[in-house]
Amino acid sequence: TREAAQENGCAACQLGHESRSCAVSSVLRKALIFLAVIAALYAGLVLLLALQQDALVFPGAGRGDRGIGFLPRVRALELQRLGGASFRIAVATPEGEATHVALMFCGNGEDLFSGAHAAFEWTGYGAEAIAVEHPGYGTSEGPPSVEALFGAADTALQFARARADELSLPLVAVGTSLGTFCAMHVAASGKCDRLVLRAPPSSLLAAAKVRFWWLPVSWFLKHRFDNLTIAPKVRCRALVLHGDSDPIVPLQQGRMVQEAMAGESELLVVEGGGHNDVSFAPDGENGARVRAFLGQR
Repeated sequence: TREAAQENGCAACQLGHESRSCAVSSVLRKALIFLAVIAALYAGLVLLLALQQDALVFPGAGRGDRGIGFLPRVRALELQRLGGASFRIAVATPEGEATHVALMFCGNGEDLFSGAHAAFEWTGYGAEAIAVEHPGYGTSEGPPSVEALFGAADTALQFARARADELSLPLVAVGTSLGTFCAMHVAASGKCDRLVLRAPPSSLLAAAKVRFWWLPVSWFLKHRFDNLTIAPKVRCRALVLHGDSDPIVPLQQGRMVQEAMAGESELLVVEGGGHNDVSFAPDGENGARVRAFLGQR
């Protein structure tokens, strides 16, 4: 009887142990399944964003043509980049005699309509302003890419440089956000007399890592725009405007670009400025500083 009781006790212990083991195994199995599902969803999201990155990098592309609107002294022209693809520019002339020619490159959400208004605003500094529509935007032939944007920038530079030489005026390259890559590109050629940047990323990869810190963007980003690499080739005078509250391109990136330039440069930190609200208006909060940089009273 005693032996039977011991055997029953051992059996009960064994059953209890097996029961606990089964429970642990069940929990582990559920945890592994949960982690596998999370990993699969994450991998799917990474793949989706990798495939849709053009729409994220160039959100203003493919939205159709808004024209240039009704602006005085502004006209649209068409140029051709190397290879024959066409793109548009907006040319704005000042009311009085021009003091310089400005070659302007817009941000990633802006088309010729935006560029025309930016050019018209810049005439307030006395500029004959030329705004470039990025390839793939409006009716400018694309698709957008580093090669396409720089190709359009090179052609626009030839047009603007010829115009500046014709008028015996300095040429100023102006870029905003994505457009700073084009402005830096043409400035690095040595054919610009001054450079003005607004919210320049050190690179597109660096800016993407700020916004998508939880994604391996360095694995799949194909548009490798890089201001920091070409900054040492920029020898003309430069002014960088950057908001200290920019959530998309942190101020530190603009500071890095400004400090890496070979020529004389200065950084204007706009207190409370974000990414899209740092003003270029001649009568705005930064107008006097820009005017002084351009050599105007």
